[in-house]
Amino acid sequence: MMPRPCSLALLSALVVAIPGAARAETAGTYIRADGTRIEARVMDAPGCAPLAIISHGFGGNSKGNPQLAEALNRAGYRVVLPSHPESGPRALLGALGPGRPRERILDLAADPVLLGAREADVTAILAAETRRCAVPFKVLGGHSMGARTTLLEAGAGNRNGMKGADRFDAYLAISPAGENSRLFPKGAMATIRKPVFMITGTRDDGEGVGYALRLTAFDGLPPGRKRLAVIDEANHFDLGGRRNPPTGRLIGAMAAEFLAMVRSGRKTPATPRPGVLFAEK
Repeated sequence: MMPRPCSLALLSALVVAIPGAARAETAGTYIRADGTRIEARVMDAPGCAPLAIISHGFGGNSKGNPQLAEALNRAGYRVVLPSHPESGPRALLGALGPGRPRERILDLAADPVLLGAREADVTAILAAETRRCAVPFKVLGGHSMGARTTLLEAGAGNRNGMKGADRFDAYLAISPAGENSRLFPKGAMATIRKPVFMITGTRDDGEGVGYALRLTAFDGLPPGRKRLAVIDEANHFDLGGRRNPPTGRLIGAMAAEFLAMVRSGRKTPATPRPGVLFAEK
């Protein structure tokens, strides 16, 4: 069990991308098997670069997680940030209103139809990107509902009966839903084998029971290049990056470091950072 803190991303040849400044973004469009268009921000990198797809939370869009995207792009990744059509701002607007909007949003973030559409989005993007070149390393990450999308792809058991294809080399789950939640039953994370970096904060409320529920996702992972970071005083929106750029930059730096460790093939500890508690498996 994780100890509780006190308070606290068109060439056929393989080319190694050289880290540097974040590059200018372009607009990209991907087409799903059902014909749905997926608009995305794309941050390119030289040659046949490693790929990072970053999935936004419920009600968000391709502008989510900007500092994470910039950090991975500087590290040499081609970064794709899709706007998921069925679970973007329009869906959020429909969930708001009288009654219990928070409960409606939590239910929608676990909805099998919406999550299935996100899986189709990831499939379309991955297919297009691997047609461009033989991508040497692939990462899927996301915040909130994007973290659910990520963990489902990684192979997490779930109440919807969805089967992840596990087509990526590593996963980044920011504000993950815990076990015994609306989506994930107890033991759901035990089937995830690839490297995973989970990030939460001490004010990152999980379905009304504090951030402790999110820690159960890490607790349930099997050993093998798994890392958790708990950021002191960070709340759910801080972790998305847009409301709190310093927290977003911290997440980006930690994610880039974790992925560099995974790609090196050597298991090395996280760099100590003020206000961050790490755990490793």
